[in-house]
Amino acid sequence: MKLSVTRLFSADESGAAHVRTLAKLLVESVDLVTQMFGASPETGADLDAQLDNLNERASRTQTTMLTALRSAYLTPLPREDLYLLGTWINRAVEAVAITGTIIHATRQYRLPARAGDVLEILTRQADLVLDTTGQLSQPDELESTWMHLERLTHQAQRALVTWRLTDADELLARHYYRQQEVARSLEATFMTLREFSTQLGRILVRDS
Repeated sequence: MKLSVTRLFSADESGAAHVRTLAKLLVESVDLVTQMFGASPETGADLDAQLDNLNERASRTQTTMLTALRSAYLTPLPREDLYLLGTWINRAVEAVAITGTIIHATRQYRLPARAGDVLEILTRQADLVLDTTGQLSQPDELESTWMHLERLTHQAQRALVTWRLTDADELLARHYYRQQEVARSLEATFMTLREFSTQLGRILVRDS
């Protein structure tokens, strides 16, 4: 089979497309876990099942991404960068799904307004992660998005601390510990997104 010069030296976009698919799954998963806020146990069970399904789809997408990157000759970014970006997004989807499982298992559907603030920040971060997947060849836009991600990471930590300290004063021990499980799981999600943001920073520094 003959390969044209254009085909041989044009960037293979399939790996980047899988990274974008993972980012879309992250947005969907965050939306589902947010819907658990105020849900009934029956609705919560359905949302938890949907989150599990999204998590499985993300794992399959990561596997497909790895295969695509291994066979690609040229990519929009180095293959290692795309792999790490996709991996951190996949882990974030997993962390969100675990949060949903904890909410459902502990029946913590009536989380306080402070938890809503944390989930709002997570929603904004997921949207920004999706934005980055369309900016991989646009350093100026990517840098702006990275700055927003970093700023939201700091806001998330402060919001989590405020939630925990307030709950310590207001809740009975049993409810406090259950809500802390949710808070810890959300914190793990934010730490995963921080790793994604750090990888973006490495790309920006290297390519500047």
